[in-house]
Amino acid sequence: QPTKRDFEIELRAQHSDGNYLWILDKGAVVARAADGTPLRVSGTHLDITARKEAAEKMHRLAFYDVLTGLPNRFLLLDRLSEAVIDAGHASKIGALLFIDLDNFKQVNDARGHLVGDILLQHVAQRLATAMAPRHTVARLGGDEFVVLANPTSDDLDTGRLAAQQMAEQMQEALRAPFSVDGVMYHIGGSIGVTLFPKLGDTLDNLIREADTAMYWSKAKGRHGNIAFYETAMQVEAERKLSMEHDLQKAVAAQGFDLYIESKVDRHEQEIGGELLLRWTHPVHGAIGPTQFIPVAEACGQIIPLGNWVIEQACQALVQLQAVGCERTLSVNVSPRQLLQEGFVSQVRDTLGRTGALASQLIFEVTEGLFIENWEVTVPSMTELVAMGIRFSIDDFGTGYSSLAYLQRLPIHEIKIDRSFLKNIPGDAGNQAIVQAILAVARHLQLHVVAEGVETRTQLDFLVSSECACMQGYLFGGATPLSAWLSSIERVQQAHASRKRH
Repeated sequence: QPTKRDFEIELRAQHSDGNYLWILDKGAVVARAADGTPLRVSGTHLDITARKEAAEKMHRLAFYDVLTGLPNRFLLLDRLSEAVIDAGHASKIGALLFIDLDNFKQVNDARGHLVGDILLQHVAQRLATAMAPRHTVARLGGDEFVVLANPTSDDLDTGRLAAQQMAEQMQEALRAPFSVDGVMYHIGGSIGVTLFPKLGDTLDNLIREADTAMYWSKAKGRHGNIAFYETAMQVEAERKLSMEHDLQKAVAAQGFDLYIESKVDRHEQEIGGELLLRWTHPVHGAIGPTQFIPVAEACGQIIPLGNWVIEQACQALVQLQAVGCERTLSVNVSPRQLLQEGFVSQVRDTLGRTGALASQLIFEVTEGLFIENWEVTVPSMTELVAMGIRFSIDDFGTGYSSLAYLQRLPIHEIKIDRSFLKNIPGDAGNQAIVQAILAVARHLQLHVVAEGVETRTQLDFLVSSECACMQGYLFGGATPLSAWLSSIERVQQAHASRKRH
């Protein structure tokens, strides 16, 4: 056992070549003067530089991100734990800011991981430079960063204001383009913020809250948003998670209903219909497509669900063909479906297996599909059109309408959104928009469908404006697909019977 005579000291010394070494001195006092002053010491000097460097490397690997050099999740949690305790003791307010880059995935996919890694390093440097040294800038992984603002504000209002200003500083830092090999890249960030301390705070909860708020900022539909966490966000997140689980079960059990809304020509003769998906939840009752379709998109269930709808549409077309009826059926196709590898083959197989005519099938897509992905969709759309399927742009005029994609993509039809028919013909602005869309369609030789026709005056206006096709409550509400098919079969049989007699 060491005694008080023993000693062990680690010290840093400069070598004659200018480098610094770590030395471990171990020894013992072997002779002392009468007053206890050491006279002779015996021991060893050991170079522990390599051991020190290895320990430092292990420490950095454990607590720092290898790519960016920023603190990682473990170090962040350690510092966050201290900050929460300090905030409680000092009655101060701190903040946690979660940053997710907005355009990084597109750049990473297009230019490769090497460029992506360099961009992440530049982003890390910008964020670290923009923040005061007392704050912690960490990287959780991927393109996700977190900033821990140490508690300094006296109340929630000043804490919220300080966090808002920090978030704006970060966005300002990310706003300037990044240069990699002479190419400029624009990378923004969506930011979620939560304040602490709060009753019941845990470290994981705080990160989850900031993450949830970040997703709300992204959901606003524009880049560079800031959102503060609110309890209602978590309630909504849990509702969506529950709906995802229920959707998976419903898709597996094919627990959905198909309705159809008729399309008529200017003489009010039915020429086709649009398939509409409906879901009756076993507990919550009817859930509208505007609620469950985005959830299905987010969790990937839109792929099997969309395939099922196309299958049902093809079977319905076969029934129509069997009774000599050649009406078209429109099916809403998700961007995720159209961009899915193998989607074209899936459609081809369904047509071949069912015997449905591709020429009677219309795929409706939203304008949002063409904002960033229109060039990617061209090959798939071209193959599908070659089969005979036609494409329609739903809700035309409500998104980022561009004549460029109308000319470059194999579009057959555009649908005027119902919002433009409100107050027509009294609303001069909406009237002008509808007439302008019809004029453009005529020049580009595109078919036009007006949605949401509810009044006779709307119908008269559209007919006088030479709109060829309409749909809406004026021509009857949505009807169950099975009932619609049965009705057509009865009509066709009655026609055939009259011809025989």
